Amino acid sequence: MKKALILSLFLGILLLGCKSQNVVVSTKTTLAIIPQPKLIETSKKGLDIKSLSELELPELWRDLGGQFAEFNQKNKLQPLRIVEKANATAIRIKKVQNLSLESYKLLIDKKGVLIEASDYGGAFNALQTWKQLVLHAENGIVMQVKIEDQPRFNYRGLMLDCSRHFWTVNELKETITQMAFFKLNKLHLHLTDNNAWRIEIKAYPKLTTAGTYYKDYPELSDKFYTQEDLKEVVAFAGLHNIEVIPEIDIPGHATGILAAYPDLSCTGGEFEVYPEEMPLKDRKRTNVNMLCLGNPEVYAFSEKVIQEIVSIFPSQKIHLGGDEVPTTIWEKCTKCQKLHQQEHLKEWGELQDYFTKRMSNVVQKLGKTMVGWDEINERHAASADDIVMVWRDYGFKQGLEALQRNVPVIMAPQHGCYYDWGYAGNATRKVYEWDPISAEMEALNKNNLVLGGQACLWTERVSTQNRIEEMLYPRITALAEVLWSPKENRNWDSYLKRLDQSYDSMKALGIDYYIDDAINETEFKPKNEKPALVRHAWLTTNLPNHGNYHLEYIFDGKSNTFYWGSRSIGVGDWYQIKLGEPVKATKISVLTGDSKDYIQFADLLISEDGETFEKIAAFKDDGTATAALQGKTIRAIRIEATKQHSCWPVIKEIKIE
Repeated sequence: MKKALILSLFLGILLLGCKSQNVVVSTKTTLAIIPQPKLIETSKKGLDIKSLSELELPELWRDLGGQFAEFNQKNKLQPLRIVEKANATAIRIKKVQNLSLESYKLLIDKKGVLIEASDYGGAFNALQTWKQLVLHAENGIVMQVKIEDQPRFNYRGLMLDCSRHFWTVNELKETITQMAFFKLNKLHLHLTDNNAWRIEIKAYPKLTTAGTYYKDYPELSDKFYTQEDLKEVVAFAGLHNIEVIPEIDIPGHATGILAAYPDLSCTGGEFEVYPEEMPLKDRKRTNVNMLCLGNPEVYAFSEKVIQEIVSIFPSQKIHLGGDEVPTTIWEKCTKCQKLHQQEHLKEWGELQDYFTKRMSNVVQKLGKTMVGWDEINERHAASADDIVMVWRDYGFKQGLEALQRNVPVIMAPQHGCYYDWGYAGNATRKVYEWDPISAEMEALNKNNLVLGGQACLWTERVSTQNRIEEMLYPRITALAEVLWSPKENRNWDSYLKRLDQSYDSMKALGIDYYIDDAINETEFKPKNEKPALVRHAWLTTNLPNHGNYHLEYIFDGKSNTFYWGSRSIGVGDWYQIKLGEPVKATKISVLTGDSKDYIQFADLLISEDGETFEKIAAFKDDGTATAALQGKTIRAIRIEATKQHSCWPVIKEIKIE
């Protein structure tokens, strides 16, 4: 009885506005901050957000004032007056000298909010923590708390593929705003590939005409960034403590170049870029996508392009790709053969090493550092003056090889960091329990040569901003904590509780996050034995399954398990579920792959007698099909492909409600 009376009085105080600066914090209040700060000292006292009327901050950080104002306006908080010296209860931001880059201290007490940082990045990160505290506050009361925080790694990034699908300046800004909220600080833009060349180069104007033109897809053509566009993105990112790192992918993945300047190839002739929407059978010369390294013009071209890129991007890092470069065309090219002999090379792959070293020198002369995918270190072409970005498999082998030669690394391996993979392949928990440094690497990391890590989102099957967000969130918040918080502070159960409270914050940011009903699973590994079905039924198909990815996984009641076919799906292919007994259904929904291998062109059908079928829905571009049935009795469900797909099909679950 006494406890109930105390609680009622407490709630009454909150509803009256909590005028006192020493109000008690609600018993439900927790500090749902992602990533987890290094040190937190909590209290039972609270601060009324409405009592904050002034913002004091150094003149050189005045840009933060605008971000405070925007946040307050969007969340219907009272405006803050920016003053040189605050007298009232206020937010005070002070520049100090004794903190490392991006670190901060945040103190909330009865006087208001005190933020200390030595650089803009630290003050900005403190603002993100303050935003999270405010968005999670109950009845306008934030906890009086002391936080001391600093990042584990300096490099905490996201790679976004802009070649396969194009993202507008506004969409890039949206991505920047969202990732900065979770203290990610690097945006790596993959600007060129076989699909398109997306960056204006004034010395070579055809790159953005021929390099973005699709004869049969006019609506997808002519999309690229002017230099002014990218300078605008860079400036916006700088305000959000994000460094934008450009990538041009050379000497392979170069169809975007060759479509404009075919003389830079070994073979000449016509080249065409292709959108991902084009069927594989219609794409031309896909195996001839490398520059001719025996042609001196290739080096002149590359140097001029790099010079213009440096003039656009202030980043210290210039990424030059270097991945997946076949040598077969070079082996048949007289120019490449001549260079191979002149340089006394043994392996044909050493031609790429020759190119890599020359480009590294170009970048260094411009005062920058070359970054390349881990293939640049296969034969030790990378030096301690370069950076290797590790991507293949789990990455630890490649990372270790680089560290053994004192080459800095950024970890972005497929397992843990590739977010074009679906959530069954790289689950949120798998991401959280991944660490960029193996035990063997730790022994060689005395000079902190592991700079950090990043998520990679390739966009073959990602064509909208909403889809970007679904593939990134929530699991990139797990990566943000891996890269920011001390390893010993990380705890899955703690993160999961904080994440659950952070979905409202994501909504406030406009993030269309993925609803992960299997978030406690790490990685789906199919078993020899087939799973139990959610209800009595017979499942059949005319397609073989890949390995142990049994068809029964589509009807086991779990969305983190899946069936995977072992060939591409096309017209005439089908799946069928015949139920053991009739079911009255209000809704049927089908969820196929959430990565690259999902069904787009197919019909969903039902049968009342198990023999005669009627179409109730067509599959959407996102690999789903849904139909309302209003209590109709069904005996069977069928999927029939209507067009040829390029993928091996994945089906996660068929649900009957």
